[in-house]
Amino acid sequence: MSELTMVPEPRDPNQELWDPEAQAMDRERRRELQNERLRAVVGKVFERPVPLFKRKLEQAGITGPDDVKSVDDLQQIPLTVKQELRDSEAEAPPLGEYRFVDTNQCIRLGQSTGTTGTPTVTLWTRHDVWVEYECAARNWWRMGYRPGMSATHAHPAYLYGGGVMLSGTYEYFGLLNIWVPPPDTDELAEQGMRMWMRMKPDIPFVGFSLGRYFEVANKLELDPFKDLGLRIPTMAGAGQSPPLMTAGLDCFAYLGGAYADRPGHGAFLHEDYCYVQAVDPETGRDVPDGEWGNLVVTTFGRDNVLLRYDLEEACKLTSEQDPGDTETFRRGWWGGRFKDLLTSQGRRFQVSEVEHALRGVEAVTQPSLEYVVVKPAEEAAPLRVRVEMAETAGRDAVAQQCQQAIKDKLDLDATVEVLDREALPRSGYKTNRVVDA
Repeated sequence: MSELTMVPEPRDPNQELWDPEAQAMDRERRRELQNERLRAVVGKVFERPVPLFKRKLEQAGITGPDDVKSVDDLQQIPLTVKQELRDSEAEAPPLGEYRFVDTNQCIRLGQSTGTTGTPTVTLWTRHDVWVEYECAARNWWRMGYRPGMSATHAHPAYLYGGGVMLSGTYEYFGLLNIWVPPPDTDELAEQGMRMWMRMKPDIPFVGFSLGRYFEVANKLELDPFKDLGLRIPTMAGAGQSPPLMTAGLDCFAYLGGAYADRPGHGAFLHEDYCYVQAVDPETGRDVPDGEWGNLVVTTFGRDNVLLRYDLEEACKLTSEQDPGDTETFRRGWWGGRFKDLLTSQGRRFQVSEVEHALRGVEAVTQPSLEYVVVKPAEEAAPLRVRVEMAETAGRDAVAQQCQQAIKDKLDLDATVEVLDREALPRSGYKTNRVVDA
């Protein structure tokens, strides 16, 4: 395949893996590759230099690549969190002191959504983009996609790099990319839906926007399933810990991938370009296989890299290889963002768990589920939830059903306020489900 032209070689559609040489590589050989690539990163930290990581390496007693024998030595290096990247950009504007390449070597710039703080800037060289495209291609192949199919999505673009990255991976893989605008307004939602009525995509992936399309389709008296070809997605391992498939655009967008027909199996991690750890935040040391720890990622084999980047999210890993696995990568599961955890009545939980409970009450899911959770201020008080309902009659009974569903699923007492449709704010992409009051 040609990295420079971004054109992969054709594959036999019946072969099991997109890149058998990489995905089924002998584990000892891959460990040698990881060690070699890590030492190259350490060498560049001192040669360039990269001040933020140079300080961290020196703090760990590392003065050059000869002091790093293997990825096992990463446990000596202090963790880096996103706030440090924000601080670095603020103190040494515009890009901070953690960059491994100059901007004149890069072809793409993006920034995070800023949903959890000040956005940071991400840079990609042509090689970095190629690494993401290749790893995404492994994912699409695992999921049963094949070149020649068509895929749609409604990711935002411009400074947020997610839409461009996803579109690029689809096109690189060989899919017809039907990129519609996020449904920020009814008019934009209708624009996308009219295209789907003309060309129904094989892969109707609209992610966070799905509920918004269902809502606008209802206003237009369209059936989102029959008329638009939309469907409720099923994630591998639904109802269990989801597979660990991303570490975010600023770290590794396509960190791993899962097979749709292997529920609960986790995601195969693309370890030729990263080393993933589940870390005890108190000690900085790896937790045993199968136990939850902080998701910590070190990237290498690319131009823009990160060392011991703690995403402050939960993950668990396993090195165990099932007899039916052709791939030799370790596997991982994601446990949610620690910053998104809510605490009420002595229990810690994700807002997605509340959503899962509410989805069991049909009256509040038509045509889409729209809700918010009030961030608990008093731990002993009932959890406050607001949810919309199309019908005006029977709201007291529906509120009780919602309260019971939350009690059954989360063992939490709740007070549920049922509102008119469109009483809550809308977003074409990520909707804020937790409010202060």
